[in-house]
Amino acid sequence: MSFVDKIWYEKSLSAWLLSLPLRPFSWIFAFISALRRQCYQSGVFKSTAPLLPVVIVGGLSAGGSGKTPLCIALIKELQRRGYKPGLISRGYRAQCKKFPFRLEADTPARTAGDEPFLIKHETGAEVVIDPRRERGAQYLAELGVNVIISDDGMQHYALDRDVEIAVVDGVRMFGNKKLLPAGPLREGLWRLKSVDSVVINGPVSQIRFTSMVLHPQAPKPLNPEFAGTIEKGSGVIALAGIGNPDRFYKTLEDFGFAIKGVIRASDHERIPVHKIKEAAKKAPVVMTAKDAVKYSSETLSNVFVLNVEAFLSSSFYDDVENLIKNAKNKIELRARRQKKQ
Repeated sequence: MSFVDKIWYEKSLSAWLLSLPLRPFSWIFAFISALRRQCYQSGVFKSTAPLLPVVIVGGLSAGGSGKTPLCIALIKELQRRGYKPGLISRGYRAQCKKFPFRLEADTPARTAGDEPFLIKHETGAEVVIDPRRERGAQYLAELGVNVIISDDGMQHYALDRDVEIAVVDGVRMFGNKKLLPAGPLREGLWRLKSVDSVVINGPVSQIRFTSMVLHPQAPKPLNPEFAGTIEKGSGVIALAGIGNPDRFYKTLEDFGFAIKGVIRASDHERIPVHKIKEAAKKAPVVMTAKDAVKYSSETLSNVFVLNVEAFLSSSFYDDVENLIKNAKNKIELRARRQKKQ
């Protein structure tokens, strides 16, 4: 557990004491955040409303909660139902030079960023990167999509939205329930009352929440030319440069592997290849799909990828589709009224 995670998530006297000096900054953050939100709601700041339904997949907490697998699952389900969804992302750590940037099938992971690259290759959908999501959404509309999904855009109020889905880590939940930097929250818990759906990454005990279960698949070699496999019960070395690596470690253990060692990485960090090769000489290295995109062009033996697939109830998808249909009807009605004027 990192020092920051200790302050945010550990239930101990030391964590509470460490958070105390940060709380005045959290109060300042809360004031600025509330003022900014009010400016958008009152029209002082302008929100852009594309002529397409916009679905926000976001959350209250900084760090990983399961938004990427939910985006992938939602895009695939909408495609199955006949929609043509596209995704807008700010492209954290992406190295593209101009915005909006449209991902192609051969766009390198370093250029695209981890999450956009993974979503593009898992779904084949249109993916656009732009720190100004409202501009990227307008560009997506020009590419022929009929539903826009914004990855991690709940607090980006410059982009108007029709559907909001909040994703919550079912294990860590909201930590100490404090706002940044004393805690992990970007907005207060009151914000959950205004979203259309709260998805818990894990089992739920309250009927008003939706459960998302991540099913791990058998690890596959990172290098297709390497034909090795890992037997259950084998010792492995885990690599997880994600927001909550403990969840990945638990997934490996639940899958039947014994973790012999860990290659520690911060969120989105690219570990030098020689370190991975050295570790792979001792035991199979297993990494997340999000990490794997950084090394897809490398020749690595005895290195595996553990993919997870998100499963949600059909009623959740039905509810989202109904909200999309309602939004589409409102947009069409507004367009007709504007034509008459």
